[in-house]
Amino acid sequence: MRPTKILENELTDMEPPYRYKQEQQVGRLLDQYGIPFFYRSPMMILDQGKHRIWQPSFSLPQYGMSVIDYIAGDNDISDRVAVYRYNQIPATVLGPKDLDKPNWQQELYQRLEKEVLRTPDYSLDRFVRLGRD
Repeated sequence: MRPTKILENELTDMEPPYRYKQEQQVGRLLDQYGIPFFYRSPMMILDQGKHRIWQPSFSLPQYGMSVIDYIAGDNDISDRVAVYRYNQIPATVLGPKDLDKPNWQQELYQRLEKEVLRTPDYSLDRFVRLGRD
């Protein structure tokens, strides 16, 4: 057995129990970029006037409440985006079409930089600066 196969088996054993192959691909990409995440961590959102518990595919703790959510059905994506926007949760919502492209990794990283990979604006430095102004 080649050493890379052994490493691949060890990585697979350490991975969360992904629901979809596409989530596994995204999780591995996040690992490759050194972006820590929680898989399917519950969060409360307000959806159509009711509190609901959602479990986005990936929560990014270093980036506030930012999430990456993989939706298996393309027709639900715009609804999911609207709810995240209403709840002021920075989110990148993905569907099967997003991960079928040949250069999906680069496109996803560019979307993440634009949509969620920003340092939250509630740091102590911000409050200290506000006190001086």
